[in-house]
Order: sequence, then C-alpha cells, then structure tokens
Amino acid sequence: MKRQSNVFKMLFVLVMLFSFSAIQAQVISVTGTVTDSSDGMPLPGVTVAVKGTTNGTITMPDGTYNIEVESGQVLIYSFIGYTSQETIVTGSPINISLVEETFDMDEVVVIGYGVQRKEDKTGAVAQVTSEELVRGAIQDPVQSIQGKTAGVSVTKTGGDPNAGFSVKIRGASGFDSNTQPLYVIDGVPGVDPTTIAPEDIETFNVLKDAASTAIYGSQGANGVVIISTKKGTKGSSSVNLNMSWSMDNVANRLDMLSASDLRNYYASSGQTSLDGGATTNWQDEIFQTGMTQNYNVNFSGGNETSTYYASLTNTGWDGVMKGTGKDRTIGKINLSHKALDNKLTLSTSLSFTVEKNDYESYDGYDKDDILYQAYSRNPTDPVYNEDGSYYQTDREFNYENPLSVIDNIDNTRDAKRYFGNFKADYEIIKDLKASLNLGYTLDDSESTYFRPMDVYSQPNDGYGRKGYDKTAKTLLEATVNYIKTFGGEHNLNAIAGYSWQETNYNGFYAQAKNPSSPWMGVDNLGGFEQVNFGDVGSYKGMSRLIGYFARAQYNFSHKYYVSASVRTDGSTKFGENNKWGVFPTVAGGWTLTQEEFMSDINWLDNLKLRASYGVSGNQNIGEYRSQILYQTDGLVTNPETGLPVISFRPAWNSNPDLRWESTAEVNIGVDFALFNSRLSGSLEYYQKKTTDLLGAYQVPVPPNLAQTTFANSGELKNSGIELNLQYFVIDNSNFRWKTNFNISHNKQVMLDLGEYAPEDGVRKEGFLSGRGLIGNNNYVTGVIVDEPLGAFYLPEYRGLNDQGKFLYTSTSGGVTSELSSAQRYMAGNPLPDVEFGWSNNMTLYKNWTIDFTFRSMVGNEVYNATKMFFDDPSLLSGLNALPEALQWADQGRTSPPAIADSYVEDASFIRLDYFSLGYNFKPKNDKILKNVKCYLSGNNLFVLTSYSGVDPEASLDGVSFGIDQYNVYPKTRSFSFGISATF
Repeated sequence: MKRQSNVFKMLFVLVMLFSFSAIQAQVISVTGTVTDSSDGMPLPGVTVAVKGTTNGTITMPDGTYNIEVESGQVLIYSFIGYTSQETIVTGSPINISLVEETFDMDEVVVIGYGVQRKEDKTGAVAQVTSEELVRGAIQDPVQSIQGKTAGVSVTKTGGDPNAGFSVKIRGASGFDSNTQPLYVIDGVPGVDPTTIAPEDIETFNVLKDAASTAIYGSQGANGVVIISTKKGTKGSSSVNLNMSWSMDNVANRLDMLSASDLRNYYASSGQTSLDGGATTNWQDEIFQTGMTQNYNVNFSGGNETSTYYASLTNTGWDGVMKGTGKDRTIGKINLSHKALDNKLTLSTSLSFTVEKNDYESYDGYDKDDILYQAYSRNPTDPVYNEDGSYYQTDREFNYENPLSVIDNIDNTRDAKRYFGNFKADYEIIKDLKASLNLGYTLDDSESTYFRPMDVYSQPNDGYGRKGYDKTAKTLLEATVNYIKTFGGEHNLNAIAGYSWQETNYNGFYAQAKNPSSPWMGVDNLGGFEQVNFGDVGSYKGMSRLIGYFARAQYNFSHKYYVSASVRTDGSTKFGENNKWGVFPTVAGGWTLTQEEFMSDINWLDNLKLRASYGVSGNQNIGEYRSQILYQTDGLVTNPETGLPVISFRPAWNSNPDLRWESTAEVNIGVDFALFNSRLSGSLEYYQKKTTDLLGAYQVPVPPNLAQTTFANSGELKNSGIELNLQYFVIDNSNFRWKTNFNISHNKQVMLDLGEYAPEDGVRKEGFLSGRGLIGNNNYVTGVIVDEPLGAFYLPEYRGLNDQGKFLYTSTSGGVTSELSSAQRYMAGNPLPDVEFGWSNNMTLYKNWTIDFTFRSMVGNEVYNATKMFFDDPSLLSGLNALPEALQWADQGRTSPPAIADSYVEDASFIRLDYFSLGYNFKPKNDKILKNVKCYLSGNNLFVLTSYSGVDPEASLDGVSFGIDQYNVYPKTRSFSFGISATF
C-alpha cells in the first residue's frame, strides 16, 4: 500500500511538471517590423526563423512579419548584405533594425570567386593587409609581402630597378622556369601586379594548397595571389597624399684587386710593362648613388548608392648602375553603384600604366656587358685620355671601357598598359545572386637599341634595332551564387560559373648595321647600309582557355565544415587528344572549441582542425607546342634559278598527346588562438605530387623531324611544414607591440624522370658560359631521381697536377684532368632547409611607430661562379682578378675557369629587410587636415652570413637556381624619408 502511495505521488509530480512546461511553452503570435539601421527604411524579404527548427517566414514589402512561436524560443533575422541578429521571444511586437554588413578585412579572407570569414576557411590561405605591408623603397608590389607569411618565398636576384621579384609558393612544381603564381587583381586573373601602386593595395591573399587554388583549374599549380585594391566607402570624402624619397647604394661590392695590389704583383713577377700608370676603381666609375622618388595622391568617398576611389602615382628610379633607371606613372579608378532597390550592383576598375625603362647590358661577358668589363678591367688603366676622350686599349679581345659603353649605347623601352574590369551583381531572388565579370588588359611596348660606330676601342659597324610587342587579354566570366542559412545553424554557400579567356599577341622587329651617317639613328633604319637575312621579323599568336566550375561550402553552426569543388578546363595549348582537364577538391574542418567538452578550457579561444585534398593544373608552355611548326633556316641556292631562297625546317615535332601537368596536394592544418586571442596562429603540413611534367625534350633525328618535342614526362614531390604565429607582446594605451613569426620547411624530391629521361639518368641544367669555358660539359646542376630540382651535380676537386691543371675523381675511381671523364655527384642543395620571417609593429604613446622585418634562409648552398671566373691567375696578365688568384699563381695553377665542387659554399643568412620609425600627428580642430605621418625607413640594412661572395641570396628560379654569377646587378641598400597626409 505504501509502494502504491509513492507511485501516485510520482505521477502527481510528473503531471504538475508537464503542466508547468505547457504553461511555459505557450504559443504566441509575434509581429514586428524589420528596418535598415542606416535610414530606417523597411526591409522586405528578410528571413525570420526559429533557431533550431524549420519554422520561419519572410518580411512583407513594408518590412512587417508575423510568426507563431513558443515563448522563450530564439528568432534569427537574416538578410543578404546585412549582419544577422538573434533575439529571445518574451512577447510581441519585436522590431529589429539590421546593420549593413561590412566585411572587415581583418576578419575575412578573399578566396577564388568569393569572400570567406577567417574562422570558416578549410584551406591554406594567408592574408597580408595594407597595414602590414613593407614600405620604403619598393620596386614591385609583391616585395611588400617579403617575409610576411610561411611557405611564400619572395626573392630578387640583384637590385636592377627594371627586374621583377620572383614568388615561389611551397617549392617549384615543375621544370618550367616560370614558378610565378597566378595573380588575380580585383577578380581578374593573369594581371601583372606591377600595374598597381603599392598605396592602392588593400590586401594580399595567398592561396597555397590545391583545395584553394583548384577553382582556377589549370592556372593554379604554382599557387594564387589575390590582390584586392582599395575601394570607396560611403560617408565623407577624403584625400590622401603620400610622398617618399630614397637614396640607394650598392650593398656589397665585389672585392677585386686594387691598382696597388697589381703593381706589387707586376713587380714580383717581372711584368711591370702591364702597369697602365693610373689608379682607378672601376666599380666607383660605373656605380652611383641611386635615387627613388614616389608621389601618390588618392581620393575616396561615397554615399548610400555610389562609391569612388581614384589615385595617381608617379615613381622614378635612378639605378645604382649608371645608365639604368625607370619611370612609371599609374592611374587608377574604382567605382561602384547600387540600383533597382539595391538588387543590382555595378562596379568598375580602370587603370593605366605608362613606363619608360633605361637599360644597360650586364648579364654576359661581351663588349657591351658593363659588369664584366668593370670587374675585369685593369685598375692601372685610366678612364679618360688627356683630351677628355675615353681611354681605350687592346689588352685582350673584347676589352672595352665600360664608361664609353654606358654613355654611347642607347637601350630603352617604352610601355603602356591598360586594364579595365566591369562587374555586375544582380539579386535574382532572395539568397540567389548572378554576376557577370568582364576584363580586358592590353600591354603595348616599343623597344630600341642603338650602338654608334665609335663606342669601342676598335671601329665597329654600328647597329640599330627597333621592336614592337603587343599582348591583349580578354576575360568573360559568369557566376551564380546561392547563400542560405537554414534554421539558423545550417549555412550553405554554393557557386557555379563559366570562364572564357583569350590571349592575342603580335610583334615586329627590324635591325640593321652600318648607319650611313654618324647622325643616323634607330628611328631611320632605312638609312643603314647593311640588312641581312633575319634582320626583319614578325610574329602573331593566340591562345584560349575555357572553364566550367562549381563549389559548395557548408557548415553547421560554424562548428563542422565540409566543402567540395570541381573545375574543368579546355586549353588550345594542348594536343587534340587532351584538350580538357578536370580538377576536383574536397575539404573539411572541425572547430573543437565550439564543442561542449571544451567549454571549460578558458585559456583556449579557438582550436580548429582542417584537412583538404585537391588537384590543380599547369599550362605554362607556349602556344602551338602540340603542333608541328616550321621556322626559317637560312638561305640556300635554288638549283633551277641559281638564286638564293629562304629554306625552312621544323621547329619542333607534333605531339597530339600533350596534356595537362597536374599537382595533387594534401593539406592538414590547425588554427588556434589562446589567452583572449593574444597568441594566435596556424600550423600546416602539406604533401603535393606533380605528375606529367611539361618540358622540352631532346629526341633523335631521325626518326623525328626535329630535335625537340614538347611532352609530359616525370614526377616531382614537395612536402613541408609551415608555422605562422602572431603575438601581442604588449597591448595597453601607451605601448602596443604586435609580433608575427613564420617558419617553413620544404623538402623536394624528383620521383621519376619518365619516358624522356636521359640515358645517363641526369637532366643537365645550369650551363655556364664565359671566358675560358669550352666544351659542352660546363653544367652545374642536374635533375636526378631521389634528389631535389637543381641540386649541384659536380666533379670532386682533387688538387692540381704537375702542369697546374685541375684534377678530378674519374669515373674509373682514379684521377683525371679532363672534365668529360670526371665522376660527378650531388655536391650540394641550393634549396634552404628552413626559411623564416619575423615582423614587428610597435605603437608608442599612440603617435610613434616602429616596424622591422627580419628574414632568413638556413641550409641553402650556392655555387660561387663569380669566384670560379675571377680566381683565375691568367687574369693577372693584364686584366683584374680576385685576391685568390694571387694564391693560385703561387701554387702554379694554369687551369682556366673550371667546374668543381670546391666552389659550393654554405649560403645561410639572416637579413634585416626593413626598419621604419614613424610619427603620427593629428591636428586638433583642423577641419581640413585630419592626419599627418612622417617616417624614416631602411631596406636591406644588413645581412649576416658566412658566404664569401657578394650576396648569399642567389637566384631561386627554375632548375638552374643557386648559382652566383658576377653578371648580376648588385643588391642595393636604401634609406627613405616619407610623409603622408590625409585631408
């Protein structure tokens, strides 16, 4: 009976609880109005949904709504272009004002064909904002991200203002020397980044893994760099003025023998007749203090429907080598306008670039090559004769006065570049948007070269050349984008599109010798007396790329992520059997800190795991490489007429099976933030495998018609680890110090050379040419299975023989003085084991700023070809040499420059790339001048290294990198003063 009584009590309690719940969960009718917070106007079509359910409605044209909900439930208000809001239902009515969504570039990343919140990314995407960019003496916009993110190597061989920077993302992906990523500027792929001014850049977004780049299909194998330029914002207008002036000097010179050193040698060796009687530092004669001036003004503003941004920039560079320089003017305008009740957004981006380049030849060992002539010229020779003319003497063949070459040879280029982009975005229905993107770029250049008859020590025939080159690229892309949130927790972003790109190019050149009069120049080639076969030529070509792509991104409550994409591309560059390629991706993510079991870990703000797999492609070959083309092959005599006629021969063989080079990549990443996000970062591991490597391969004739076939052959693997860290060391009202550190390791291995592997298993690269080098065995690098691209493949130096010649280990195990009989081995690796960058930004008392960036490579080696050429003791008989030549002379060396492993050196370094001290001044009660900033900065301030050459950072392009040659424009050290004002 007692047990039965207890049962009744329990039933009574349960009935009361259910009754109480029923009272609490009573259904009420909620009404209200949703308006725009900026102007109070009603918003029709806003989704009003009960969180966690499928119950929902949309607002009427007057912004009102009515929905049946239970008291205590959460309503979510969402509308495209506005920030969603949530509110707990306690009664009715509920009026909501939605705020227009403005993406803070610190909170989002730009990806292919879209924008994504940083917290939602599943691929390896790195961002550098305008505030983080390197400033000072910037020659190329991509220089401003040097050392800023892991896995992205930004380098430049030398300091020529007319040469660009090389960007390599996660190692080279093939034989092609073009390792540059795809640049996408304001949504248009394939645009030259030098056509925009650094002051106009809002962000760089670097897509590193294949899951992120494959949406660009065949263009994404080397990575993608998306550059977003500044846009206008609604509100008051502003004017910004930026000016800077820089002084540049050669950072480190080649330590050649002085006139005094040579006189001592002449005296001891009985060659005093070689003394020219002067004391000349030829490097002082060809180098100067370079100057850079930069002026930029930009205007921006807008209202509720329209925005604008316009800028004009002029930059002039006077190079540290006399006769070199560049002047560039860039104009840009970005416009946007909303119409049709904000359903239609029209935007356009227009820019033009006018550039003039002044060149001097320096990359060889001929008469015109300034560096060779200056380094090898005897310092006891004077610069001028007593009458002021240039001193000339015939110490050796091709021995010329470099000042005469600089002053008399005219080598220029005038270029004009035009860029236009028009985009229309239209909201078809709620959550569905269609976009049309049109782009056009035109590069138009004219180059001239003129050498008078009296420039050299001996009379020459004079020479003139003029050429015109034009390249036009047209883009048409159409996309449909669906963005929807279901039940407040299910978020979907899907896009499908079509892309059409066409490149047309043409050019013309004419050259001649022997001007009929001293005043006859390159603008009157008809007045030259000698025109030979091949002195006039022209070309024309076209390529087309068509692509279809789709991507879907889904996340549940910003906790679980999955995405997939596919792109198929068709290219006219490939053979008829393989025009099309397919590039799929899949990715996923899990934010662990959103889980309940992580909620008690207060010091951990974010922990997210990511993984992705994707395939991207590469079509970096020239046009028509799958077809047989013929080229002129000189003049032959027609046996019937006895007159000369032009003959032709195949340029290369046809290959209908020429196909896409593909890179498949796995990426695993972890994003984290700790201590109220004071410390944040990411850790990545990747492994990518490139197959069907594109290349030009040598084949026998016969059975082939030509010696070259463009084909696919070989497999290459890159794998590595990347770490990016950001830490707020100090963060208070008087002192804010933010530091960013990144470190990366990439290991590269050639897996297979494929069908076209050389018989000896070595693809020979890095061929050197120059004084004293003869034969066809003067290669330094090789591509071999199980070794990285461009590893040094060299003979082992074994000393000198009795005749003073180099000895090597021979293929039979003995020694030999013949390079062709020497046994070669992998003697070094030009790729670094580790790269790191360390950037710092400090703000003191709100006005003072300090920025500096260190960059380092560790474990890389360099082949010191400069030493190989200039430690030759035979140069002491009239020319100039390095001090090591004196030591070789004492040892009785007679060998001319010769390939050997003894010239491989460790080239690890740490460099202070950039330092800046600035002061911000905000005038009080000044309605015109809003802010002024002044700064002093330095670029390439010092480098710490054990390398004996001029600079340890030798070229890292292609498969012939890591070779330090004397004919490289020297790196510069720059000091700048700048001022910026906002009105």
